[in-house]
This record gives sequence, structure tokens and C-alpha cells, in this order.
Amino acid sequence: MVPFAAAVLLLASWGVLREAPELSLAELVREALDRNPEVQMARRMVEAKRARIPQAGALPDPMLMYGVVNEGRPAPFQTLGEAGFSEVYVGVSQDIPYPGKRGLREKVAREEASAAEWAHEATRRRVVSEVVQAYYDLYAVHEALSIVERNLQLLDQLAKVAGARYAVGRAAQQDVLDAEVELSRLEERRTLLLQRQGVVEALLARLLYRTDPVPLGRPRSVVKTPLEASLEQVLTQAQEESPFLRERERFLAQAERRVDLARRERLPDLGVNFAYHNRGELDPWWTFGGTLTLPIYAGRKQKKAIEEAAADLGGSRNALEATRAQVRYEVTDAYLTASTADRLLRLYDEGILKQARLSLDSAMAQYEVGKVDFLTLVTSWRRLLDYDLTYHEQLAEHEKALARLAIHVPAAAGRAF
Repeated sequence: MVPFAAAVLLLASWGVLREAPELSLAELVREALDRNPEVQMARRMVEAKRARIPQAGALPDPMLMYGVVNEGRPAPFQTLGEAGFSEVYVGVSQDIPYPGKRGLREKVAREEASAAEWAHEATRRRVVSEVVQAYYDLYAVHEALSIVERNLQLLDQLAKVAGARYAVGRAAQQDVLDAEVELSRLEERRTLLLQRQGVVEALLARLLYRTDPVPLGRPRSVVKTPLEASLEQVLTQAQEESPFLRERERFLAQAERRVDLARRERLPDLGVNFAYHNRGELDPWWTFGGTLTLPIYAGRKQKKAIEEAAADLGGSRNALEATRAQVRYEVTDAYLTASTADRLLRLYDEGILKQARLSLDSAMAQYEVGKVDFLTLVTSWRRLLDYDLTYHEQLAEHEKALARLAIHVPAAAGRAF
């Protein structure tokens, strides 16, 4: 029979054999940025919007004109050079928007491209954050499985001790039954943890766009990332650095340019044309001319376009304020989660885990000599088990909260962003 001291050392040991290779967070992030379809789609959208800028400021395509005028006979070219109005002509016309319209259209397209750039950055940060959070979830699952495995071995030793004491009449049969129940409960927890591990690995496979099942390995040991800034400082940084706010600001600037453009659309556009008329043996003709659009339907068109653009501008302002409020909420939520987890981790490190281990040591020693019952021993053991599991859950929650915070304030999560 393994003595209690050996069982306690087994439970208290933090070293875990790693059969699978260690999983690197930095490598996962690089792979996600290279392969994730959402990131690639956002990047392509930026390229598309940038290509639209020169198009928006370009002149309309010129038009080439060609025709035949025949005097006296219906068949073309029959009286060319004989009748004064028989001719073959070729010409070109060019529409010219009123000065300033092309520049405003280009500015509208430029603001749209800038918004797409910030949307790409927001997508990039969000995907990185999701990868980081899944990584720490996987870390917590692996640590929990290790703890459960160690406790299964410890509990098996306790069950053997209870059985030996029952055999010599020093313990009740209930002790043996209670030990078996606790073993079954641990197996249940282990099964649920394996399910959770599969779900987290599937999430990482989606984020990395892995179509083939590839073992992910075990995450490396986690060192708590310090959070030194105050909530007010983080909120101020988020207002300056959040890509969601920058995107909305660009949409607001685009809406302002659209209002300016709608107002300028009330002004008439110009057009110029030139044609050469070949009259055969007679002298050629040269014609020059121009056009001017007449906005006589401005009440139904240009005026309503201004109203539409003004309404869009108001909506863009509202959207910016809504996004600003959402960013404040997300930053506050992530910061408070991280700071609370930080306090709990210090509490576990400085007191709770040490006290729980001492309590279990004492309960084991007293149970061996018959001074406490098995229920007291199981209570001490279960309490340490729960605290061990909660410690790693809180460590993962701390890092996950910083990953969510880093979407708006990249410096909060260290090197991952």
C-alpha cells in the first residue's frame, strides 16, 4: 500500500508529463493571420476599395461619333461630293463634371477605402483575440485534466486505505462506498473535460482554417501578464486606438463628403464636342459645340439627394456614438474581469491553496490514526481539488480578458497583438 505521504506528494506536484509537443501561441497567431478566410476577405476588400479611388475621380469616357448624311437619295455615299448636304462625319464628345465634383467623389472613395483598412485591422485583431482566448481555454482544459488525473490516483489510494481500514474493523463500509462515488464523479468530470477539449480544438481549427485533423499539442505554461494601467487610462487609449471607432469615424467623414457632393450636384455639368465633316470633292466642314445640363428637376432629384445624404450623415453620427458606448462597455468588462482574476490569483497563491493543502495533510494524518472520519477527509480533498481547478480557470480568464481588451488597446496583451 502506498503511504499517505506519497499520495500527498503526488497531489501537490505541479510537474506534468507532456506526451504531445508544446503548442506555441505566437505560431498559432501567425498561422491564423496567414490562413483565416475572414482576414483574407477583409484584406481583399481593402484592395478593392483602394482601386475604386482613381475611378471615382476620373472623367467620364469620351464618346466617338460617326455618321453619314445623304441629300436626295436614300442610299449612303450616292451624292457625296455632289450635293452640299451629303457628307461623312466623325467626331468626339466629352462630358466634364462641374469643377469640384470629381475631387469630392474621389474623397468619398478615399474615406471608404480608409474605413475598409480599419475594418481589416478590426477583423485582424478580433481573429487574433479569438485565437488567444481559445489557446488559454485549451490551457485550462489541459491543466484541469492533469489535476483530475493526479486526483484519480490519489483517490484510488484513499479508497485502498479505506478498504484496508474497513477490513480490520477500523472504518465503516460507508467510507469505501464514498470513495467509490468520488472516483465516479472524477471520471465524470474527466469525460466532460475531454469533450470541452475537443470543442476548443475544433474552434482553433476553424480559426486556423485547418481542414485536416492535426494534433494541436499542449499549450505552454502560462505566465500571468501584468495589467498596470488604470481603467481610466485604458478607456482613454481605447478611444484613440480602437479600430471600430476609427472605422466609424471614416464612415462619418465619408458621409460629410457625400453631403458636400450632393450639394454640388445641383450645379450643371458641361460637355464639349468636335466633329469633322467630309463632303467629298467639296470643302469639308468643322463643327465645335458644347452642352450644359439643366437641373430643372432639382426638387425631385438633387434636393432629395441632399436630404438623403444629410440623413445618412445623422445616422453615421449616431452609429459612431453607439460604437463609442459599446467600446467603453467592452473595455470596462474586460478590464474588470482581468483585475478581478488578478486579485483572485493573488489570493490563491498567497493563502487559499497553501491552507487547503495543509488542511488535507492534517485530515489525512488524523484519518490514518482514526481521529477524523472519512467525510472530513473527502471534504478537505474536494476543497483542494476545486481550488486547484479554479486557479487555472482564473489564470485563463485573466489572459482571455486581456485578449478581449487588446482588440481596442493592443498593448494590453503584450506580444500577441
